[in-house]
Amino acid sequence: MKEQQPSVERAVRAIVRLSRLFERADAGLSLAQFRILELVSRGTERSTQIATRLATSKPAVTVLVDGMVAAGLLTRSSQPGDRRVVRLALTPKGEEALAHTERAYGERLRPLLEEISDPAALLLQLAEVDDALDARWARRSSGQAGPAGQVDPSPTTAEVPARR
Repeated sequence: MKEQQPSVERAVRAIVRLSRLFERADAGLSLAQFRILELVSRGTERSTQIATRLATSKPAVTVLVDGMVAAGLLTRSSQPGDRRVVRLALTPKGEEALAHTERAYGERLRPLLEEISDPAALLLQLAEVDDALDARWARRSSGQAGPAGQVDPSPTTAEVPARR
């Protein structure tokens, strides 16, 4: 097979294939559930914020959150002074599920890393992508212009700040 040159299209294909690799992991959570737990672990407390960051509808998030509350992964609490505001928080079981899922995804990724020429460089580049996504999200939230002088477009499912 002829070696293909790097391209944005090829990178997109690889990312989509990686998501399928994670979907097939024995993680105990779906990718959507993982993303919600991961966002809540970073401090995103409201379903509306989660829906915005995942570029989906609030009703879709609410259905997932309902199931996660019933499973004991999340709790809901109202904000004093404004009962319309509902805050989400991880339970200890939710923290454990998030950690288990991250380990399961890592187990799926490690064999692939062993097959590439410079796994450390790839991990470094992925961390850099994560940081760039954080910066874009922060600019969007504040309405600031990006490096090209434009405010970044709507968020995508991949663009969430990293846990620190």
